[in-house]
Amino acid sequence: MDIASEFHTKLLSRKRSAEEYRVYRAGLEWDLTDPIVIDGPEDFKSTQGWRDRLTPYRHQVSNLVTFCRRLPVTLLADDVGLGKTISAGLIVSELKARSRLSRILIVCPKILAQQWKEELEAKFDILAQIAIGKELLEEPAEETVAIITTYNSARLYLERIPEDRFQMLILDEAHKLRNLYGTKKPPEVAKQFRKALDARRFRFVLMLTATPIQNRLWDLYSLVDLLTVARGHDNPFGSPGMFARRFIADDREDARELKHEAREEFRSIVYGYMSRVRRGDAQLYFPDRKVLMHKVDPTSAELELIKTIAKPIQKLNKLTQISILQALTSSPEALMAQLLNMARKGTVPADLAAAVKSIVTTMPPTAKLLGLGGLIEKLKKESPADWRLVIFTIRRETQTTIQNFLEQKGLTVGIINGDSGERNQETINRFRADPPSCRVIVSTEAGSEGVNLQVANVLVNYDLPWNPMIVEQRIGRVQRLASNHAYVSIYNVTLRGTFEEYIVGRLMEKLQMAAHAIGDVEALLHGSDIGEGDDDNGEGFEEQILKLVLAALAGKDTDKATRLAEKSIEDAKAELEREEAAISEMLGSMDGSEYVGPRSPSLPPTPHTMGAEEFTLKALDVVGVRLTPHPAGLFLAEENAGREYIRFQEQTTANLKSTFYGPGAPAFQRLVSRLVASGVHDVEDLDIDPAKACDDTASAWAETFGGTKTSTEIGKITRVFNGTAVIRVRATVAHDSYERLVDVACLHEDAYTSRGRTALAPLPRSFENPNELGLLIEKLETAASGDEHISEFCRFYLERREQETKSSKDERKRKKLQDEFTPRLEMMLVGLEGKLHRKIEVKTSYRFNSGPDYESEITITPHNKVVAGAPQLALCSKSGKTVPNSCISKCDVTGAEVLSHLLERSEVSGRMALPEFMVTCGVTNKRILADEAEKSAISGQFVRSDLLKVSALSGVKAEPEHFEVCNFTKDNVLRDEIAKSEISGQNYRVDQKKISAVSGRSGHSTEFVVCHETRQPITHDESEKCEVTGYAVRLGVLERCEVTGKKVLPIGLGRCDITSKRALKRFLVNSSISQCRVLEEIAVRSAASKFCAPSEAKICVWSERKTHPDDIRDCQLTGLPIHVEYIDEAGQPRLRPLAEILDGVRRNAEEAHVWSNVSERVANAIGGGKCIIEAAVRSPSGRHLAACSQVKTMMGLRVHHVGAIFELSTNSIVGRVSSGKRNRNKWIEVER
Repeated sequence: MDIASEFHTKLLSRKRSAEEYRVYRAGLEWDLTDPIVIDGPEDFKSTQGWRDRLTPYRHQVSNLVTFCRRLPVTLLADDVGLGKTISAGLIVSELKARSRLSRILIVCPKILAQQWKEELEAKFDILAQIAIGKELLEEPAEETVAIITTYNSARLYLERIPEDRFQMLILDEAHKLRNLYGTKKPPEVAKQFRKALDARRFRFVLMLTATPIQNRLWDLYSLVDLLTVARGHDNPFGSPGMFARRFIADDREDARELKHEAREEFRSIVYGYMSRVRRGDAQLYFPDRKVLMHKVDPTSAELELIKTIAKPIQKLNKLTQISILQALTSSPEALMAQLLNMARKGTVPADLAAAVKSIVTTMPPTAKLLGLGGLIEKLKKESPADWRLVIFTIRRETQTTIQNFLEQKGLTVGIINGDSGERNQETINRFRADPPSCRVIVSTEAGSEGVNLQVANVLVNYDLPWNPMIVEQRIGRVQRLASNHAYVSIYNVTLRGTFEEYIVGRLMEKLQMAAHAIGDVEALLHGSDIGEGDDDNGEGFEEQILKLVLAALAGKDTDKATRLAEKSIEDAKAELEREEAAISEMLGSMDGSEYVGPRSPSLPPTPHTMGAEEFTLKALDVVGVRLTPHPAGLFLAEENAGREYIRFQEQTTANLKSTFYGPGAPAFQRLVSRLVASGVHDVEDLDIDPAKACDDTASAWAETFGGTKTSTEIGKITRVFNGTAVIRVRATVAHDSYERLVDVACLHEDAYTSRGRTALAPLPRSFENPNELGLLIEKLETAASGDEHISEFCRFYLERREQETKSSKDERKRKKLQDEFTPRLEMMLVGLEGKLHRKIEVKTSYRFNSGPDYESEITITPHNKVVAGAPQLALCSKSGKTVPNSCISKCDVTGAEVLSHLLERSEVSGRMALPEFMVTCGVTNKRILADEAEKSAISGQFVRSDLLKVSALSGVKAEPEHFEVCNFTKDNVLRDEIAKSEISGQNYRVDQKKISAVSGRSGHSTEFVVCHETRQPITHDESEKCEVTGYAVRLGVLERCEVTGKKVLPIGLGRCDITSKRALKRFLVNSSISQCRVLEEIAVRSAASKFCAPSEAKICVWSERKTHPDDIRDCQLTGLPIHVEYIDEAGQPRLRPLAEILDGVRRNAEEAHVWSNVSERVANAIGGGKCIIEAAVRSPSGRHLAACSQVKTMMGLRVHHVGAIFELSTNSIVGRVSSGKRNRNKWIEVER
């Protein structure tokens, strides 16, 4: 598997008492981290934190299981009224119990903040703090687990909170982030949270909403987008454009209708990230609710009180107004106490407090008290045997007044408030008894948190808090799932005709009934015009009631405003019902959409070798705490100067303050941490003095075969641990981990070997390196990492990794998912139990009688003085003794096995042989085996074979001094096989001798060459080389070429018949005229590459060049010899320049200054006529001019064109003159 691992060791100290290691091991077991693998309530670790305060419903348990299976991000979208806060509390409590988080951030509407705080603290014992605005940036107190803030505060300050402050984010009413898409301007708060989720700032994310869709399909697209970025996935709906095309049936902007054919795909995607329980599926059947206004006519004194404060209260600040008005509606005593306290602080005028006091101190029983008495009498008549009544009031003064009034009527009254502490539970037990010894409970809000009063079915709101959430919490104490009553009656006691009836009473009654139908008062408030907005400073329900009450006290008409508020509540109720129906229609049921993913790992419960109580008692004893048993299951624990009572049952009847020790309890966990902070081992070192034991054991061993030990030397030391190594293995992914203690059996073959004598030292009391015991870390790591349950945990998350990475195409996100879901193993050696001994290799020296020392390696276990390894015994065939085979050597000649000192060793090869098979080398004088020597052919001595030389000529072997080296071949040959060269004076092999045919000198064959002409050997200085062929010949044979000057063989030369010069044959050519041999450089070449002698060449008149006769043509126009280069070959041969000017195609006017001479000579040549030169062309040699003349005769009627060659040097015509007529650029010769 693709898993990274690390192995660490812990400093382990020897146990100090018989029980310490066993207790330490039990502490390690209690200290292990359990994985977040939850399939049902039986897997919960947090139960003891809430089981006495809460009984969660089945769907709430299911929500916890769902979240743990879908770690680390989930959206719970249960219908309203199904207790999403409880589901979240269970999840937080479980993660906290498993040490996965220390602090969470809860973001919710402002109106819900206090409810979150009270629910977490009362039901889950999770300390919470509300932080609004900049308070969110402050470092919370260490004991605070939950920070509760608003969406507006988070929008403003989320980015400035340290990234490591919170491990979990809970978004209540998450639909507030719904407008990320499908709108031109997404809200800033939604963008801020998307950015934080995309950055993966929180290890766990839980979103809560009862209305995942409020208006448009874009709501769900936005929520799924937030969920997917929090998990590092791509949005499975695709881009906004793809989503619109695939799922929206109506206009993209409206987006209210889902395409029918895409409904199943839509639901499948949504339920891949969201869990939803519908109210009907939860199967919760609460008793019905009857809300009744118990109106009483106020006394004159009560009306006087209202009148007294009506005007002064208008000038006070808002909080003071609310406090005074709520005290007024509670009781005169509460109002008097409130004003007297404020007057002392200067908050209200002293005369106002005095005026109220003067009225209250003389008042008769109030109408509310009398009305309450009448209500009780009615209950007693209707159900005299089992009537019970719970009365709620805001103020302690009112509580006391009610208690005194009812006790005066002979009733037993129970009191629950924040100061009554342990008496609260006693009061509740008396109230629940059958028959009850107390039928009336008067409770304040502070005392009722977490209290279950479902045995009653009548609740009286003696006064009405202006916060509807508090009223709902009051009702929730009585109206519970397990109630035996069909309905719960709720009486709101109000003074008829006062603001308490027509403002507070009316609105509270409307809210109580609507909340019962909807199941969620906060949703009603948020959906109506009387609830708080998203702004932290928004006007809440209490402030709106205050406005109406102040207006009423000022004499203004408030009926219209009150009716508008009532209508707003009704409208909100109808809208919520509509939304619930629309959501159910669109999303349907989750049937068939259960968890799809890898099979949950099947992991065993952590075994405990000691129960919690046994462990606690023994652990306290180990750490030095004195324990004294005490009655009622308590123990007195004393350590140093401190003392406390401890218990092992969560509840106790003892009146002594005591600390509970049990799994998960803080004290128990502190004790576990204290005990396992330092490592302990239970290893016994069996070796006392291993060095002396080895020496004694070696002596005894030598004596067994007749030897006498002379010395010992300690070699390799192996510490052998036989026992069990305890490895604490922790497999971790980003959001989960699993720990086990893996026992690794350690055997002899797992030992690590040391070569130092330090390994002889006793095992130290404390050590950290397993090598101290001879343990190999690699083997411990391999054994521990192969634990089947650790592998099962890793298998699950590797499969989750594959599933998660498939959901993202972004390489960066895939890499992060890869890292988050790849298990990492941390292994630590935390305990050892067993025995340690050593195996020591001892080099033992001994001798036989007066012989030399022998040495053998033996292995000894000193703790029992046993030779664990030694050489086998063998028989010496020479002496007849039986000795260790390490003393025996084999004769390499005969194969006989004898004591080593009876053999001689070759000083060359190291081979051994009996003395009779040895000889002495005649060269080195060393002793060697006979088969390692040969006899010299010269001296006759035995000589080491590799020292003898072999003649390359004769093959004879002899000592080196009998040899010489041939300077030419470097061969070794005997001295009589060497001669000295008469040429170079160097030595050479006689079989390679040569003699010069010129001088008769002798030498080595390489000093000679063979004459190419005579085929006889000659020396190099008696030869010269042909410069063409490179052949060597005797001096005087070569001749010189008169063209190149090179000396060459005579056969390669020829003679020129013209110049008589001797030259290389390649420089001579044959005349095609006379066949004589001519040097090419003086021969005349034809156009066809034929040659002739200069005397055989002809002169071209036009170019005046010597020319091969084959290239000469007689010009048909002039009769002159002309080279073919200047001949026009078309038809008769004609001088081309003359033919061209006669044809008129060429009009050159060269040498015009002699044209008059030319015309005169032409006229004479043709016998008269008027002659005019038309064109003339000069010859290449510049000596002749080809001229064309126009000649007119017969009075100009007859015109001829005449061509002639004029020689410039003699001023005369050469050759004949041609006359003709020109017709269309073609001259034709004619007779004149």
